[in-house]
This record gives sequence, structure tokens and C-alpha cells, in this order.
Amino acid sequence: MAEETVSLGKKDDPDADAEAADGAGDDTADEDGDPADASDAAAGDPDAAADGDDPDATADDDEPDKSDKSDKSAKAKNAKTVAPATKAEKRAAARIAAAKVARRRRAGQAIAGTMIVLLVVGGAFAGVWYFGDRAEKNRIKCKPVGDANAFPPLLGGMDKGLATEPKITASTEEITSLKTKVLIKGDCKAVKAGQTVTVNYVGATMKDGKVFDASWPRKKTIEIPVGQKQLRKQPQVIEGWDEGLVGLKVGSRVQLDIPGSKAYGDDAPEGYPKGTLRFIVDILDAKDADDSGGLPAGFGG
Repeated sequence: MAEETVSLGKKDDPDADAEAADGAGDDTADEDGDPADASDAAAGDPDAAADGDDPDATADDDEPDKSDKSDKSAKAKNAKTVAPATKAEKRAAARIAAAKVARRRRAGQAIAGTMIVLLVVGGAFAGVWYFGDRAEKNRIKCKPVGDANAFPPLLGGMDKGLATEPKITASTEEITSLKTKVLIKGDCKAVKAGQTVTVNYVGATMKDGKVFDASWPRKKTIEIPVGQKQLRKQPQVIEGWDEGLVGLKVGSRVQLDIPGSKAYGDDAPEGYPKGTLRFIVDILDAKDADDSGGLPAGFGG
């Protein structure tokens, strides 16, 4: 019995050991695979080799990651843009808008206030001028002012140049008709035919400018009727004066170049100047004759 037990053990069975070794080798080959078989499989399946070496496959594997990042960034931006303002932000925006409106209102009020002040000040000056100086000038315009005996007796508002004696210059100009030149224009009424005018004057022979008569040295004006010829009456002064002073305004200074035919003639009597004469005449007043033939105050107004 002991001998059978020993004969059945693996140690004493060389054939069993060989089979076991063969079986182990087969198992190892099956597990590791035959390299030749793997190479053959790869050569027989080109798609498998292509799949393993395709770079696009790797790129495709990376693209989903980049796309995910872009989508997340876009979503974050959209979320930030459309995110509703909080109550605190709304209140802050409202305060800023209200402050801007208030600043604009204050600026507008300041401008309006400045304009009102300027208008008030301008109106005050205009009022002072209109109701003050202008009213005073209108009140005394062409009316007697100051000393009635002053020389020359200028009416209110007359040009102060009338207080200075004029100078006559000679001229060789040939004068064949009456020539009138206004040197100072008056602002009072115009002289009418038939009125008596108060004048200051200087007279000279035109070619040499030699003065033959003047009211200034006597410090006394004269009164003469004018426009008599126009009324078919006999002139009481030389025709150059009778015609030349009508229509001019009181307060005027006028230069009259009078040919001999309207003065004293080219053959004037002894003691009178001959030929063309030049006069400078200041018209200081004009008066109308009343029914009795007297001359009420004219005052040039």
C-alpha cells in the first residue's frame, strides 16, 4: 500500500511534469501574444494603424477643451452684461442723474440772473439817458438859455462852434450864380419866406478875402427880413441874402458865394464892395411878423 501512494505523486512522474511545462508555455504564449501575430494583425488592418498614428485624432481630442473654455468666457461676459443692477446701484445712478440736473439748473439760473441784472442796469442807464439828459436837451432845445445879453445869443442845443468867429478864405473860382454851402447844420426850425432872422456874419471880397464888414467886432447881431422877393415884395437886403437864407435851419452856419449881379454889382457905388462877395452867416433865430407888423419872439423852435 505504501508503494502505490508514492507512485501516484507528481515528483515521481516525469511525463506529468513535461506536460505541465508544455501547458505553462502555451499559457504564457497565449497571454503575451505572438509578436509576429500582432504585426500580422496590424498589417492586415490598416485602419487600426492609421487610427493609432493620426494627429487629427489628438487635435480633435483637445478641441472640446478649448471650446468649453470659449463657451464659459462668452457665458461669463453675457452674464456680466445683462446682470440686473442692484438697488444700491440704481440709487447711486439716480443720485448722479439728479446731481447733473441740479447743476444744469443752477447754471441756467445763474445765466438768467446775470441777464436780468444786465437788463436792469441797461434799462436804468437808458432811463437816465432818456428821461434825464435827453429830456433836458429836448426841454431846452432851440430855447433861450443863460444870459439873454450874452454874445452870441445861442439857443439851447446849438453847436458851440457858433460862438467862434469864422475866418474867410479867398478864392479865384468864377461865380455866376448864388452858391450856398452849409458849414454847420442846425437842428431848429427852417427859415420861411417873410420871416425876420437874427444873424451874425462876416463879409469879404471873394478874390482877395478882404473883410469889409462883420457883426463880430461890434458884438451885436442884426435882424433882417428874408424871402421878400419870393413873396413879390421888394427885398430889404441884397438878393444873395434874401434868397440864400430861406429854407436853412436855425442854428446853421452857411457860406454864401454871391455874384455881383445879386450883391452890389460890378460897378458898385462908392463905399460898397464890387464883384463877387463871400459871406459866412450864422442863423441864430427866426421870427414871424404878427398882424401889427411887429416881431414876436421866434426862439427858432
